[in-house]
Amino acid sequence: MGPNLLDATYEQFLEFVFDHYPEEEVDDRWYWKLEDEVQIAPRRAIEFLTRMFIASAQLLESYTPIQIAEGLHYLFGAGGHVPFRDQFWNPDVPWPERRKCILAIPRVYEVVLEGDPDGVGGCAYMLWDSIAYDYYCDNRDPGKNPEDARVQDAMLEALRMMLRSNHPQTQRGALHGLGHLCHRESNAVIREFLSSERALEPDVRTYGAQVLEGHFQ
Repeated sequence: MGPNLLDATYEQFLEFVFDHYPEEEVDDRWYWKLEDEVQIAPRRAIEFLTRMFIASAQLLESYTPIQIAEGLHYLFGAGGHVPFRDQFWNPDVPWPERRKCILAIPRVYEVVLEGDPDGVGGCAYMLWDSIAYDYYCDNRDPGKNPEDARVQDAMLEALRMMLRSNHPQTQRGALHGLGHLCHRESNAVIREFLSSERALEPDVRTYGAQVLEGHFQ
């Protein structure tokens, strides 16, 4: 049986996710040593994620950039399957709560990821890769599943919000996410962004063109 967060407080959730000694080798990181998935109620998982995004300045006060990177990778990458990331698509959690959580993701970019030259261990670039990848590899079918469709629409809205940022790392992270999201409007959003009169860094403009051509990772 995995770690039990069924009765955990928000502070205990943060400690579980972020309070670990950072390991240089990916294979040595704490989350790979978990024998089973963490136990947490779906609605509580969304509640905690939403609060974490909105009040993300607290992360900077308590943890190092490397600890934050490892924690975010656990939540949305290596360990973020049923207990956390997949709750975005869980119909047992009221949709307004899930939508609020998705639309709060840009806040962690503004407050946390933009403040570190490396985008907190590359999280600025890779976070949406993990969140939206199921659409890219056809594990989600918005054409047939209404739940997949409305989550995809909310994610598109969040990524649009991120493109309003003037920070190149946030812009690149949003472009990366739009590529993996495979929304019917993804390319139109990217073209609108690239054709605007805003001053964009050359590498951002180049990367946006690569995403449009399908040449990105």
